[in-house]
Amino acid sequence: MGRLALVLSGGGARGAYEAGVIHYIRTGLPKEVASQHFQIQCGSSAGAINTVGIASMAQDPAAQGTLLKDLWLKIRQEDVYRRDFSAVMSFLSSSTLGIFKNLLTFDPLKWKNRRGPHFNYFLDTQPLRDFLKQNVPWKQLSENVHKGPIDAVSVTATNTRSGRSELFMIKKKEVSYTGDYRLHEGEIDVDHVMASAAIPIIFPTVKIGKSYYTDGGLRLFTPMSPAIQLGADRIVLVGLKHRAKPKDIEAYDSQEMKQPPSIAELMGRLLNGLFLDRIQFDLEQLMNINRVIEWSEKTFGDDYLERLNDRIRKESRDHPFAIRGLKKIRVVEILPSQFISEIFGRWFEKRKKKKEIRFSSLEKLLIRLLDMDAPGAIELLSYLTFRTEYLKELIDLGYEDAKKNRDRLIEVMSEG
Repeated sequence: MGRLALVLSGGGARGAYEAGVIHYIRTGLPKEVASQHFQIQCGSSAGAINTVGIASMAQDPAAQGTLLKDLWLKIRQEDVYRRDFSAVMSFLSSSTLGIFKNLLTFDPLKWKNRRGPHFNYFLDTQPLRDFLKQNVPWKQLSENVHKGPIDAVSVTATNTRSGRSELFMIKKKEVSYTGDYRLHEGEIDVDHVMASAAIPIIFPTVKIGKSYYTDGGLRLFTPMSPAIQLGADRIVLVGLKHRAKPKDIEAYDSQEMKQPPSIAELMGRLLNGLFLDRIQFDLEQLMNINRVIEWSEKTFGDDYLERLNDRIRKESRDHPFAIRGLKKIRVVEILPSQFISEIFGRWFEKRKKKKEIRFSSLEKLLIRLLDMDAPGAIELLSYLTFRTEYLKELIDLGYEDAKKNRDRLIEVMSEG
């Protein structure tokens, strides 16, 4: 039996949904299935946070789901980014000083004369870095790979200079990676995770070595690729996009927009495009390959795949298919049964009516600066709101959606 992989996508606070899925897998499935280890674990953005969290708990799969859920229920808004008045002053100084210095440079092409402080993010995520350092047992993660049940852990980040996705990976020596993404092999630490989760413009980029990195979901067009190239032939894939029916999309699109969208609304749609649209495309491509193999076996015989792999190895020894072999890959995808933005919208309106929503000075400034309004800002805020009641709703949704896929999970995760 080949390796079992877990692939987690990104999406800011929406990553709490993934914690609900893992909670069900570890506590709701039959014990012999729930105890199965994910030998390959890959994540990007918020999925990278969940990936290292799960990997660091792999020595105790029975407690893994509950511990990850508790971690998400423990986090607070102030654990993600600075919200105090000093954050306002820091934001204003980093933006306005640079702007004024550039404006006072009469020749715009004299780059050296206007090399002021760059403005490249809205929210200072130093608190999230501290939270991860304190709550993820990084040494245990390393032990679980080198001496334990995990074969490889991979997180993806985007190199801001080249615009390419790169993998930061810790793995056993005998495990081979056959893909095209640039690979950095070694220990995984908080810098790699912060880089993978750095939502462009909103969160700061992270310098690793000589390069700066941003969100791993930015250019990761094939989220399942790292897992497949590490030898997985069974994959549990958790996405964060609700697969709407055509009639629902048509009804939504038919609503008249009375004014142009605000910057906040455009940013929310942009994040949807960055994080949510890749998994469906990747999954469709994998399913098409599986179908072609099945049709070919029916046409040319049950040994078709074996003969094809022999031919590939003879004619192209360096091709990834020659190294790992072309094969059918079983996948179960868990996707939200509702639009997460709608869940947030209902939660937000309920709290707003009860006057339970309190914004910091920095958040009030950004609301004005980005022209946030309802419902335009709902999409963006659903990524950036880390309130316990909202996160719990996402965790519960993930749990229930995984429960609906119980039989498929058992089929893919079972050893036999």
